[in-house]
Amino acid sequence: MMQYIKIYDLIGFKICWILCAFCTQWDQPYLGPIITLLFILIHLIIVNFALIDLKIITLSIICGLIIDSTFSIFGLIGYQGGILANYNLAPLWILSMWGGFSLTMLYTLDSIRHKYFLSGLLGFIGGPLSYSAGVNIGSLTINKPITYLLLSICWGLIIPFLFYYINKIKES
Repeated sequence: MMQYIKIYDLIGFKICWILCAFCTQWDQPYLGPIITLLFILIHLIIVNFALIDLKIITLSIICGLIIDSTFSIFGLIGYQGGILANYNLAPLWILSMWGGFSLTMLYTLDSIRHKYFLSGLLGFIGGPLSYSAGVNIGSLTINKPITYLLLSICWGLIIPFLFYYINKIKES
C-alpha cells in the first residue's frame, strides 16, 4: 500500500504543481488550488486522516506563507493571480504547492528524511529551479538577481527543517 501512496503523491503533486503554475496564465487563479485541495483530501482519506500528515501540511503552508510573502513584500518576487497577490502576500496557488509538496516529503522522499545535508542540497538546488520554471510559465517574476541566491538559502534550510520536524513527530 505504501508504494501506491508514494506514486499517488508524486504524480498527484506534479499534476497539481502544473495546474497551480498555469492557472494564473489561464486567468483561473483558483483552479490549481481547488484541484490541489482535492488531491490532498483524497490522500488524507487514503491514510485515514493521519495526524502527522495534517501537521506537516499545516506547517508547510505556514512556512510558505511566511517565506513567499516575505519575498513579495520586499519586492524580490512578483506573483500573478488571486487576491492575496494584490496585497503582496503569497497567493493561494503557491500555498497550495507548499501543501502538496509536503505530502511528497512525507512519503515519496521518505528515504532521505534523515539525510539533512542531502535534503538541504535538494532544497538549495530544486527550490530556485521551481521558481525559475514559474518565471518561464509567467506565473511569477523575479525582480532582483539576488533573489535566486536567497531562494537557494531559504529552501536549503526549510527542507531539512521540515524533515527534522517530521522525524521528531515520527519518533515521539
